Amino acid sequence: MINDGANPLAEVALALAMAFFSLMILMLFAMVNAPTIDDVKAEPATVKMDADSSSQANNEDERQLVIYTNAGFFDEELNRLNPGEIDPAIPVILAVSDQMAISRITGFQRKYPDLKLEIAELTPQWQARIAGTGRQADQ
Repeated sequence: MINDGANPLAEVALALAMAFFSLMILMLFAMVNAPTIDDVKAEPATVKMDADSSSQANNEDERQLVIYTNAGFFDEELNRLNPGEIDPAIPVILAVSDQMAISRITGFQRKYPDLKLEIAELTPQWQARIAGTGRQADQ
């Protein structure tokens, strides 16, 4: 039998005292920072925002699509593309198949670290378009 002389009710009382003390501090803080009547009658503070929507729209429109398949790299018109000639100033959407190994994607990222990449999955429509182009090239 362990008897260390501790009373469990003393522990509960200490925890309750700490909780009430915390509530008292929060209440004092709220009372000190309460708005005065003059603040309530005054005009509410407003923030004027100068949003230039044209510059924001251009940043999103200026992304270039690079399609990475087993056959190589293509642009959005499915023309062959040399990844070394990609402009690093413009963000790149790297579209890949869901079957592509992650190691190939990370290898591309390591080979071209200055590119701002956003990786996206090729949709079935794009995959069908790529497959159609491949068949036409074979004929």
